[in-house]
Amino acid sequence: MLVALAAALLLTFVRLPYFVFRPGSVQALSERVIVTRGERFDPVGEVYFTTVRQDSTVNGWEYLEARLKGSLTLIGEDQVLGGRSRDENRSFNMRLMRVSKSTAVAVALRHLGVDPIEATGVGMAQVVGPSTGLLTIDDVILSVDGVEVREAMDLVHAIGDRVPGEVVRLEVEPVRGGTSRVVQVTLGEREDDPTIGFLGVVPQTRWEDVDDLPVDVLVNTGRVGGNSAGLALTLSILDLVTPGELTGGLRVATTGTIDIGGNVGPIGGIIQKVAVAREAGIDLFLVPTTELADAREHAGDLPVEGVSTLDDALAALARHGGESRDLVLPNS
Repeated sequence: MLVALAAALLLTFVRLPYFVFRPGSVQALSERVIVTRGERFDPVGEVYFTTVRQDSTVNGWEYLEARLKGSLTLIGEDQVLGGRSRDENRSFNMRLMRVSKSTAVAVALRHLGVDPIEATGVGMAQVVGPSTGLLTIDDVILSVDGVEVREAMDLVHAIGDRVPGEVVRLEVEPVRGGTSRVVQVTLGEREDDPTIGFLGVVPQTRWEDVDDLPVDVLVNTGRVGGNSAGLALTLSILDLVTPGELTGGLRVATTGTIDIGGNVGPIGGIIQKVAVAREAGIDLFLVPTTELADAREHAGDLPVEGVSTLDDALAALARHGGESRDLVLPNS
């Protein structure tokens, strides 16, 4: 009896180095997207984004529950945090959401023939290793050894053929603009290939607004972090600024990151997102192609389609009755 009591207490109070991913929520986007310039078209259907609830303090009982329950996923703390503290990880995810929102606006408007932003340098979502103490997340890199870099891939290409120990000269300015400075960084080694130089930053393009657009939007996602709502945000914006029913009147949930080229990227927590979409009575769930097999395995009778690009997503909506082809702004 005492042994059982001791075991129960241990399972209750021990804290294990894991996160548990649980089904979160589906949230409508039409009420979160504000059209600040141009005409708004409120649809009958709706685009939703899906979330995962992360339990970050896992005891023995929760560990066992996650091992036994198919709708839960147990993930090592190091995999989730990536060397960040929990507070740093929350801030990191909020930064990802900010970038995701601005990217979604740009991708949607570019699809309609309007370019709302221009690349003006390479910011950093994270600074580690050789750049620690020299660069911060409030810096933007303007050039490498005198060669201008405007987008994240420009920086990747500029560093890609360098070797460990090589010194690079970076022209840097504050993210909001101001006086630039020159920083010299000695490249470290990449973990996956020690022959390749490692700068130690997670690059992200700084996009700045273009003035006098015919249409513009703001997106309010509250305290939701991460970048997996990128595709959902893009579709919702397109739905609201163009006439017609993008979803064909359906309740469509989506998940997937989106980049400035309209490519849909992988996400985490697909099992939990499928579960919450199914429980919410969603009519159609669009997921990244990389997650399609897992999504369909857990979808039951929920229709699921895999997409790799924005164009794929629009084609999928058209197959389900959506007016998603040949989208144009009114009076254009």
